[in-house]
Amino acid sequence: MLIGYFRNCPGCEVPAAAQRRALAEAGCDQVVEEWSGLEHGDEQPELHGLLARLLPGDVVMVPHLDSLGRSLPKLVQYVQRLTEAGIGLRSLAEAFDAPARLRAVETVAVAGQGGSQGADSHRRGAGGRPPKLSPDEQSDIVESVLSGRHTAAAMAKHYQVSPATISRLLAAQLADPAAPAPSRPAIGDGVAADRIVGVLPLSALEERLAIVGTSGSGKTYAAKGLIERVMAGGGRVCVVDPLGVWWGLARGADGAPPPFPVAVFGGTHADVLLSPGMGAALGRLVGTQPMACVVDVSGFGSAAALRGFMTAFTEALYAVNTEPLHLVLDEADLWAPQRTQPDGLDLLGRVEEIVRRGRVRGFVPWLITQRPAVLHKDVLSQADILVSMKLTSSQDRAAIGRWIEGQADRTEGRRILAALPQLRRGEGWVWAPGDGVLARVAFPRILTLDSSQTPRREARPGAAGLLATVDAPALGRALAGLAADGSEEQTEGLNDPPV
Repeated sequence: MLIGYFRNCPGCEVPAAAQRRALAEAGCDQVVEEWSGLEHGDEQPELHGLLARLLPGDVVMVPHLDSLGRSLPKLVQYVQRLTEAGIGLRSLAEAFDAPARLRAVETVAVAGQGGSQGADSHRRGAGGRPPKLSPDEQSDIVESVLSGRHTAAAMAKHYQVSPATISRLLAAQLADPAAPAPSRPAIGDGVAADRIVGVLPLSALEERLAIVGTSGSGKTYAAKGLIERVMAGGGRVCVVDPLGVWWGLARGADGAPPPFPVAVFGGTHADVLLSPGMGAALGRLVGTQPMACVVDVSGFGSAAALRGFMTAFTEALYAVNTEPLHLVLDEADLWAPQRTQPDGLDLLGRVEEIVRRGRVRGFVPWLITQRPAVLHKDVLSQADILVSMKLTSSQDRAAIGRWIEGQADRTEGRRILAALPQLRRGEGWVWAPGDGVLARVAFPRILTLDSSQTPRREARPGAAGLLATVDAPALGRALAGLAADGSEEQTEGLNDPPV
């Protein structure tokens, strides 16, 4: 269906009757008229009502692009909503005919050509260079910032445009599902060292984080890249891995030397063997040592054995840990499920205590799950930052919607939730309300071995940070001693250099 839309505003250069007639002559089946200038709580109630009832395949026709929004950011926002819903857009004044999946950045370029009065006035008022950026300049800005070679502020200064112009270009690129993914630089390539995935400040690494996404969406890969940033700064890390996919954190990619010293407890690639009865001993060891480690429990078999180990592990860890420790709980819904078995109540209580009140004891909990609907809502709600990869289940998106209602903007949330099923592998929405960040990003390649996926990626060694070197025999002896007598005396001397 072809539906016309225009604004009837006082002082418009083109009379409302002429706009209505032009849309009807263009073949519109229906024409929706917005009465601007009235006292509405909603700036454009007729447009919002129209967007709510449009169906995929419908086309909206406007006399000129600024009928959709008086400013360029507002225009881009509405175009994104249309394209994400599979709805086309045509403009009579700009000879603009966009299919439902038009690149949003092309809309910015058309709006900047001068056919849109709202876009012109916005550009004049924003300062910077009067002529629009050329396509090559736009591409250079987008690639430079998203690849991390330069900051947005640096590119704005270089091209003599306002920071808002750079932000609009980036938003258009990241909102476009058909756009090619930006290049994926390694941490050591001299990329923007003060930002994470181009948008988050380094301080965000110290916040409680939740990463959600379907199997194969790239959430584990994204989490590894973030953990590498922590280890590059010398941070202590413990990853609880029930799938056996994190051991590559202790290996270099493509045969390169390991960039970080990481001990692997348990699993088929163990540095130190692990049994279900060692939970308390390992908790005391991890809580008292300056190390990064992977706790691979994928070989424990039964769910009861996993819960028993994790209950003892988290209890001991919480009791002894006093220094900053990033505790990464992969498949977090196993440890804190919404529906808990009787033998899992103690574990749920431990995990909730670490997530809710663990900051005073140094814990920085990160949660990873492919089923946010199954993760206990009291645990998920504590996340300060949400990274959402591809999600297709309506129940899982509803769980994310509840987090949005408690933490962030509900209107923006509805728009993003509708776009989650279309995300490509390795892409995600990063939402950090405390830092004022809401952006769609492509996560950079990791430095360590990608043990969770089969494709091989080039990587370069990174800094080892301040972590102690891994002495597997010493760790094994200490763990065996702790398991035997329950004491913490055997942890002494682990930081001594190997003989």
